[in-house]
Amino acid sequence: MAVCPKCGKNLKLTDLKPTCPKCGVNLLYYKIEERLEVDAINAELEHAKTQQRIDRAKASMAGSALTIVRIVLLALAVGMFFLPLAKLHVVGPYFDTTTTINAIEIYNKVSAMDFDGLFVMLGSPILGKSMIMLFASIVTVAIAVVCALLELILSFLSCSPHGFIRNVIFSVVGMVSTVAAIITYNQFIGGITKVLPSVVDGGVQFGAYCVIAGFLLVLAINIVIKKKGVNVKYKQSFVDSVPYETFVEQFGVKKYDLKALEEIKDKIAEYRVTAE
Repeated sequence: MAVCPKCGKNLKLTDLKPTCPKCGVNLLYYKIEERLEVDAINAELEHAKTQQRIDRAKASMAGSALTIVRIVLLALAVGMFFLPLAKLHVVGPYFDTTTTINAIEIYNKVSAMDFDGLFVMLGSPILGKSMIMLFASIVTVAIAVVCALLELILSFLSCSPHGFIRNVIFSVVGMVSTVAAIITYNQFIGGITKVLPSVVDGGVQFGAYCVIAGFLLVLAINIVIKKKGVNVKYKQSFVDSVPYETFVEQFGVKKYDLKALEEIKDKIAEYRVTAE
């Protein structure tokens, strides 16, 4: 809801006149220069904050040789999910099928899965426990994939205030989820082979351990980068001809209005410099 800039009266949608119905001031031209100055300061503050985010993003991606290595390791961590994660061998009267399980195969199987039949099998007194372990393995692998993708996608935020802890959380959760997937898949194979010893067998493949190694390498490079630090080269920004850092230190960052600007207007002049 709009308000009168002079008396503060709330203006209704039916107040169509260019003057305030209470104090009569012209709403368009009242202190127009001061209001334009407020808008300019707010715009410069927002631009400066955005510029700093851009500078941190650049440093996160290519601020040093280590940050470039991190991008490569993040991509490798995602790529590990396309290696053979597990194997499932099923033998029947007229077939003998061996399935190599990786991220693509899991996606294809889940997309074509009969969930009604799955829920029936989960409730089976014979196969129920094994199927629960298989379902848990699929879920934990999916969590690990999401963590790897999010850490890669959000790597440009690594130099933000919470970037390091965010990266650590993604790596740790990804590793824990992968370990849980290995354990639950082994339990699935162990349980199903007891019930159907000559029909089903399989096990975890090297790709699952490569995924864990990938997360470990990403975690290690993040810790090394944190200890060595990344030199973020901030582009100089100005707010009303005052360097952004000085403006923030002296006046803070907020959305200014006429009253707030009036309180600091005289002090701003003390810190103005000529932008090169």
